[in-house]
Amino acid sequence: MLLAEDLLLLALDPDRGTPVNSSRQPLGVALSGALVAELGLAGLVEEDGRRLAPIGPRPAHPLLADVHAALGTVRGRRAADQLRRLDGAVGGVWSRVVDGLVDTGVLGRRRDRILVVRITRHPVLRGEARDEVVKRMRAAAAGDGPLDPRTATVLALSGPSRLLEVVAPQRADRRRAKARIAAATEQTPIAPIVRKVIQEAQSAAAAAGTAAAVASTSSG
Repeated sequence: MLLAEDLLLLALDPDRGTPVNSSRQPLGVALSGALVAELGLAGLVEEDGRRLAPIGPRPAHPLLADVHAALGTVRGRRAADQLRRLDGAVGGVWSRVVDGLVDTGVLGRRRDRILVVRITRHPVLRGEARDEVVKRMRAAAAGDGPLDPRTATVLALSGPSRLLEVVAPQRADRRRAKARIAAATEQTPIAPIVRKVIQEAQSAAAAAGTAAAVASTSSG
């Protein structure tokens, strides 16, 4: 599966089919970061000043191909700006990642009505797929050894996606998990461009989460 698919599965309540802990908005940016990091791990992204630029051949995966192309066109002075704008450039990162998981039978799609509001839910149909991701991330958050690049990337993006309670369900374990999330990319031998992407995605997702919290407080 794609890194972005791992991250989305980590974020979903398997029964309700919605993101846990009000993570929807910061998760959107983090998913973009996961997609670009996937390109980085394949050697298909380079740093061009403060921006990210696509290099190499067009990837075979259609979503990665669209992200690869969009990186060359989205505006923004910094990589974080590009990550925030990728969503519109590829037709909705959240929906594209969800659609891929629905097409492979990992997720379902259910439209419920709550009073006058329609809510689309994506319950997990293949529980073993989500269970594997959750188990791997919890082990990574609790451990102290080096992490493989793919696990490190998802773990690093779980923090700003508000998924600490998923990777460390016991409150007593969360301080350690926070430290592991912060150190995930530093303890893993990944390409500098991937580290750059993760850092920019962390910053952009954290900003999105703060903006969502402020908006929620203001409307309340």
